[in-house]
Amino acid sequence: MVLTKYLSDSEKREGQRYLYHSEVYNGLGFSMLGDTIVYILAVQFNAGNLALGYIASAMYIVGVVLPLMASVFRHKNVVKVQTVTWVLRGLVSLGYLPLLWVKGSAAVVILLVVYTLFCLMRMLGVVLYDYTFKTITSNKTRGRVIGNANVVFQSSTIVAKFLNVIVTSIQSLAGVVGLVGLQMFGVVTNTIASVYLSKIPCRAVIEYKKGRTLFIIFKEAMIDKVSRIRLLIFWAYMSVTVVMGMSIVFLTREVALKSNIIFLYTIGISIAVVLAGSFCKFFSDRLGSRPLIIANGIALVVTLIFWVIIPVNFGIPWYFALGFLTNFFLAVVSILIRRVLASVIPDDEGVGFNSMTNFVVAFLALFSGLSGGALVTFGSAIPHEIHILGITLGNSYFLTFTLALLFSILALIFTLSMKEKGSLSTKDATQLMFSLHGIRAFINIDRLEKATDPIKRKSLLLSLGKNLTGVATSEIRSNLANPFSNDKAEVIRGLFDRPRVSLVNELVQDAFCFDSYTQLESIFALGALVHNERAEQALAYLLDSGPMAVRSAAAKSIARVTRSNRYLQRVNALSDASHTILDELNFLIARNIMDKDGAFLKELFISAEIGKNAPFRQTRYALIAYLLGCTPSLSELYEQKNLLQEDFLIEFLDEARDVGDIEQQRTAIVSAFEHREWSRIWAISFAMCRSLKLDSPRWQYLNEAINGAQVMPRAQTDGDDALAVLYFAYQVRKRSK
Repeated sequence: MVLTKYLSDSEKREGQRYLYHSEVYNGLGFSMLGDTIVYILAVQFNAGNLALGYIASAMYIVGVVLPLMASVFRHKNVVKVQTVTWVLRGLVSLGYLPLLWVKGSAAVVILLVVYTLFCLMRMLGVVLYDYTFKTITSNKTRGRVIGNANVVFQSSTIVAKFLNVIVTSIQSLAGVVGLVGLQMFGVVTNTIASVYLSKIPCRAVIEYKKGRTLFIIFKEAMIDKVSRIRLLIFWAYMSVTVVMGMSIVFLTREVALKSNIIFLYTIGISIAVVLAGSFCKFFSDRLGSRPLIIANGIALVVTLIFWVIIPVNFGIPWYFALGFLTNFFLAVVSILIRRVLASVIPDDEGVGFNSMTNFVVAFLALFSGLSGGALVTFGSAIPHEIHILGITLGNSYFLTFTLALLFSILALIFTLSMKEKGSLSTKDATQLMFSLHGIRAFINIDRLEKATDPIKRKSLLLSLGKNLTGVATSEIRSNLANPFSNDKAEVIRGLFDRPRVSLVNELVQDAFCFDSYTQLESIFALGALVHNERAEQALAYLLDSGPMAVRSAAAKSIARVTRSNRYLQRVNALSDASHTILDELNFLIARNIMDKDGAFLKELFISAEIGKNAPFRQTRYALIAYLLGCTPSLSELYEQKNLLQEDFLIEFLDEARDVGDIEQQRTAIVSAFEHREWSRIWAISFAMCRSLKLDSPRWQYLNEAINGAQVMPRAQTDGDDALAVLYFAYQVRKRSK
């Protein structure tokens, strides 16, 4: 078999497993080598605002080298190149060691140079990382895998940041020695991450087509509306991320928080990002990205407004809460935009496309980072506090945070014009996310996908069927569209108890398909849509089409839908031709609903007249008793008789003492059943029903059926019919005047 660059399902699962392992150590490494420690060191070395702004943007500025990437690494295996860049970003970080001896401006220069090289290697790896993500996932699993990887990565960073808190809380390690030591620990864990990264299956190579420059790829992406909108959203939110990196500097320099408190703050941020990953994993693949980006984008705008007005003397808990919320909403939109962006990455030019994307990010980051730093200087030189009702609002970073706010508003505007196939509307998605019923539906769907126990699955399906939210309806619609599903029949039956008018077309389509194994269930479910014109039209057609099983089911359902006798004549005619007990029961139920007077009850003993077997007759008699609301249960009487219980009549006769005829003939009735003298039972029953007057037409017809049976040959009857005539004679007698 010739292998292509595309991975099999087993290879994708293997790749996801190694990716998750890599992310464990990657989270530890990046927490030590990323911007937080670099910010703190820069502040300790008295770096200026522009230098701090550069640090905020350096992670992305290095993207300016990406135009050379495809040509330099052309035809090289994607994962192998990515592994090399991961190893190199650890090696260049050894350059932080001289900071143990160098101070002042020289230390700032070393810090910026080494951090730039680290960011450069990271950027090369990230370009390939996004493409690797696409190769080991599918459209259906991408949201889940990205969410899982994010949760693993951020959970690992939380552990790392707790270690940072512990180390920096020790007075002797709170300075440069402790911080550089943490960076060296990051070098080790980063190297371990690269080992797992190298094991991810990959047959894709970096494609390079001469003349296909990043500017040409950029031009083509801007012409395509789908790609253009998604890229603009991505670039706008990346700019927000760059500018909000200055919040660490704000808390370090302006609020004057200690290093260990800063690390505690970053732990809160990591927890927020973990929750964001779980949120996206849970909702994105079912709701779609667009409504979630809009909802969280609006929330992000609100939190950024608070950053603009928050004073420096606010309590630490307020900063922690604001940071948590801001980073949660920003992480959600970042994860989701990566999800929608992955779908427009071309298969044959993925590295070039990602290089172009991050090349643009580099210029935006340069502008955002340096502008953010410059705006701090400018904001400090102008009045930046206002007093309202004795409350002081504003801070020297208000212009920087306003820049992030403007980028966020711009991204939100772009998102409103984005189209995404299969996503819910923002209104529906928001209602679901903030509805207990909506959350419960999601939980049940998630559990249903994992459940294997049939009893548990039925319980979950029952709960889902009771849930009337849009997401539950969408899941049920998916089941109806499935040609074969273990749950399909159960789901359709549930629509009878919890009818959904929005699914009438799907039910009609399945009911019209004579090759569908759930056709009868769909016909049954249509019966719950009372006075629905579409359902009635479909059932009227089926009443005259197909085998008798379909017609009888349609008769029962159309009776429930119309609640009238419009189709009674057709149903009566069809009923005469029924042969199976299921068809007979369906027609009986239909006639019971349509025929308000109960003329069909005159045929009480028709099954005996035409020679049906005992189970057929017992079932028919029991159903008629049930439809009439008779007590005690005739079905239970037959149950006891079939179990050969000798005293099965005693309980019935005890309850029937309210009719004098039964009490007077009690001994004779018991004797007749013991000696199988069925004619005596018929005679006793006829005597009970002679010359009775009844107010209800139904009971009158039933009485006529009993009296009419006097001319029926007794050879056609047995003990089942004798029990039936005695039972119904008692029911008629006690209702007579």
